[in-house]
This record gives sequence, structure tokens and C-alpha cells, in this order.
Amino acid sequence: MGWFGRGKGDGNAPSLVELAHRTLAELGVETRIDGDADDLGSVRLVAASGQVYLLGNLAEQVRDERPRRRDAIVAAHFDRMLRAEREPDAEDLSADALRDRIRLRLMVESVAGEMPDLSYARPFAPGLVLGLCVDNPTTVVTLSASTIPKLALGVDELFAIGQLRTDDEPIDAHTEMAPGMHVVEGDSLFTASKAANMPALFGPVPHGIVFAVPNRHLLLAVPIVGPESIAAIRTMAGAFVHMLEHATHPGGVLSPHLLFWRSGEVSVVSDFDGDGGALRLLMDERLRAALEEAGAV
Repeated sequence: MGWFGRGKGDGNAPSLVELAHRTLAELGVETRIDGDADDLGSVRLVAASGQVYLLGNLAEQVRDERPRRRDAIVAAHFDRMLRAEREPDAEDLSADALRDRIRLRLMVESVAGEMPDLSYARPFAPGLVLGLCVDNPTTVVTLSASTIPKLALGVDELFAIGQLRTDDEPIDAHTEMAPGMHVVEGDSLFTASKAANMPALFGPVPHGIVFAVPNRHLLLAVPIVGPESIAAIRTMAGAFVHMLEHATHPGGVLSPHLLFWRSGEVSVVSDFDGDGGALRLLMDERLRAALEEAGAV
């Protein structure tokens, strides 16, 4: 059975519930077990403070791991969690601390009732918005609309500095995977968010860039420079579809579309040919004009 069904024993190794209970106690947090200890999808560890620790996600992390490795993962998980609980709330940060920690982040547009409330977020592209996060030493906290007025900085300054901080986030690799096709990768949660300021990555791009953001750690891009850009866009589209179908996307897929950026304006330039069909490039007026100006068509 899977982790969310009835648990399996590991010989003499403690169950995940027992291990989590013991690990928290070693870290100074006594808890009680609430619910069926064999049902990892619903059992909870409850501290005297009322803090609740769920085990479903942790169970997925340690699936099929050997006992020693499992112990290390569980210990690291709760150590991070407890350190995160000691982080100050965003509204308690000074203006200088906020300037250091604020980040702009590309996010899927939320709907009414979702948490956090991103009604303050600024539009980026169909289905995508730019929101704000506080990058603490151990956690990244997405700011909600109710928190924004309580902060030491105004919203315009938060967005302006957040953009600069995201521009400065390190990347692990920026490679030209195929002629004209760039791949930007990074462990940072804000790697794909660098799409909000393309010139910071690619320098002057007068004709714009066709790009894709499969997930928060990855940006694919083709700056439009001339006739060779058409082949590069097709190559990128094929790679993008393969990634959507076969790759793991931490945090979920950001956008299933090819997008076109020019002078800060972004539009969708792809759709799917029929139900479940192939991705195809759409030539809207902006993209066609850019390609014509670059001599690509």
C-alpha cells in the first residue's frame, strides 16, 4: 500500500509517526498523536502550543528510503520547520530588513477564496501574475493582500525592490542548448521569475523574446534576432512540450504556453491543436511584427 493507505512496517525500524514524534521531542517539542497512526494521510502530531504537524508530504519524501537515510531526512525536515517557526512575521520586519528579503515572484493567478489572497498582485501574462515574497533564511513566505498594508514599506517600493532582488538571484546555469535557444536554470525559487525583466538576463532585446516557464526553476527563451529565430522557436517548443509531459515540476507547472515578451508586454503565442493535441505557435500581430522587423519572415 502507498504512504496514504495503511502503513507498512520496516522490520525493527520505528514507524514514521514514531520517528517524527521522537525527533520532535529531541528538538524540544513534545507532541501527542492525534488520529490513526497507520494512516499517514490524516494522522497529526499536536504540540502543547496547538501547533499541528502533518506527515503526508514527509511520507512522500522518505518513500523507499533506507532507515538511516529516512532518519536524516526526518531530522532535517523538522529542524527546518522549527527554525521557520521562529522567523519573524513580515509585518514585524524593519524597512531595511524588508529591502533585503523582499522578492518579486511569478505565480499562477489565484481565484477568489484561494490562500494566500493575491488580489494585490500585478498582471504579467494570461494566467500569471507578479506577487511578492519574503525570502527568510529558512523559508519563503508569500505575502497576502491583508499583510501588504501592515508592512514597513509601501507597495510600489516593495515591487520595485523585489524586482531588483529577483534580478540578483543566483542562477546555476545559463546555456544555449541549441542555436538561439537559451535555458536558464537555478535552485532559486525565483529563477523563472527573472522573466519579469528580460533585459537583465539578455541585454537589449529590441524585437522581443519568445519564452516558456515550465516551472519556478526554469526559463526557456529565444531572443528574436533574425531568420534563424524561427527554427530556434520550433526547437524550444519541442523541448517545452517534452518537459511538460515527462519532467517533474516542483511547485507545479507555471504556464503550459509559449509567451512573447516585448517592451514589458507579454502575450500568449501558442495553443493546443484539438483536445490533447500538439502545441502550435500562434502568430499574433505583435509577434508577426517583431519577426518581420527582424527579417525572420
